Amino acid sequence: MHKLGYINRDLPYRGQSGTPDMLVRGITGTYLQSGYISGKEQNHRLTGTSWVREAEEMLATDASVAASWRVLKQTLLEATWRFEPGDQSDELSKRLCDYANEAFGFDGYPGQITIPWEDQLSYMWEFAPIGYRYFEELYRVAPCASGEMKVWLDRFADREPSAHLRWESADGQNLDAVLQATRGNRQPLPIPADKLLLLTLNQTGSNFEGRGLLRPAWWWWRFKQRTSNLIGVGVERWAVATPRISVNRAMAEEMGLTDHDIDTMIDRAAAQAQAYVAQEQSYLVDNPVVSFQTYGEQKLDSSHALSIIRECDNQIAQSFLAQFLHLGITDTGARSVGEVHLSVFRRSALNLCDMIASRVGGVDRRAAGTIGRLVRWNFGEVNPAQLPVLKHSGLDADELAESLSSLSTLVQFGLLTPEDDLERSIRQRIGAGELPEEANRSFFDRISATSPAGGGGLALAERYRKLMKGARK
Repeated sequence: MHKLGYINRDLPYRGQSGTPDMLVRGITGTYLQSGYISGKEQNHRLTGTSWVREAEEMLATDASVAASWRVLKQTLLEATWRFEPGDQSDELSKRLCDYANEAFGFDGYPGQITIPWEDQLSYMWEFAPIGYRYFEELYRVAPCASGEMKVWLDRFADREPSAHLRWESADGQNLDAVLQATRGNRQPLPIPADKLLLLTLNQTGSNFEGRGLLRPAWWWWRFKQRTSNLIGVGVERWAVATPRISVNRAMAEEMGLTDHDIDTMIDRAAAQAQAYVAQEQSYLVDNPVVSFQTYGEQKLDSSHALSIIRECDNQIAQSFLAQFLHLGITDTGARSVGEVHLSVFRRSALNLCDMIASRVGGVDRRAAGTIGRLVRWNFGEVNPAQLPVLKHSGLDADELAESLSSLSTLVQFGLLTPEDDLERSIRQRIGAGELPEEANRSFFDRISATSPAGGGGLALAERYRKLMKGARK
């Protein structure tokens, strides 16, 4: 037992003879009972399918939520995917890579999947706003490019979270299957974990539902709704004049009217005012005793409420790291600030792409490892290091593109040599075509073409070139 840091070695804290202790002693800490997760979300409105409906309403009704998610999703869809060999020097690893690229339609292959990978990603990315989404793997048998029959992934069939019923787990920690709710007269069969691709954002323990990007934005979305409703009430109340009935008691006495006569006139005026506000009547008839006036000054100052709505939009955008969308309409509009925000946003998108790559790739495992299953069925057991690795590109930072603004200065002062490889890279990025054959020019000729005549930068660059040439000798 523990006592002042001392461990009683008679207790089985470690394996015998220095071997590792294989016994699982702890638990995940997630409260998973009868297939339902509880204790992670304190607001019961935001659990299970109730949260799914709330999140879908946010995406469908709020422009700021939709714009923030759309800019992230469109960025994610810009990525280019392909499989690479796990071991570049191993022939079997290269064969497995060719099979994987043919299966998914990467690297020039037409693909064996019936729905293009990009189209599948369009609904697969929808896991991020809600927190989770799973897909049933459907397979088929067909010949490969060489004519040999193989097992292929037909598609990742989308299974919407709104149809989810419960998580099946025998030990309360590891996922065994998912069960969907009954739709119509059909009871869906349980989907086993080894036929499932589960994407979960911010998963901890056995919380398979995770925490989506919309969860931190929910309170601001609700507050924005309440504020917008108040503005709507104010517009409705102040845009149309509010009639006020005025009674001239002195005139009534002069005219010899009784209290009953005055009450009758007030009732008739009230009926007119009500019909006018309800737009059932476009005019009012008054008299010297009972007349109509307007209540208030008919001024609606919504600037404070609108500033609150703008802050709500800003907080919603921050939950997606898309706050740069509001630059230019706020006090901060510097380009450097926008570049910092965009850099952080890009890293977030890269991490989400890494999640897809890790779940689809790797060995066959619960709710993941699709490529491991396909390889095992077609090629048998292989070393995990030989499995194809799913890679993405196109979203990572382009160091050359980011340094183009300072490239001319570096070249003028001789700190960067304007060789053919560098020019080819730049021409490729700006779509200028291939470098002509006669473009081979000396270092001094390139500097002369880009520097003003007699410029100090030219002289310094030439001096730097001569010094380097002498140093090499």
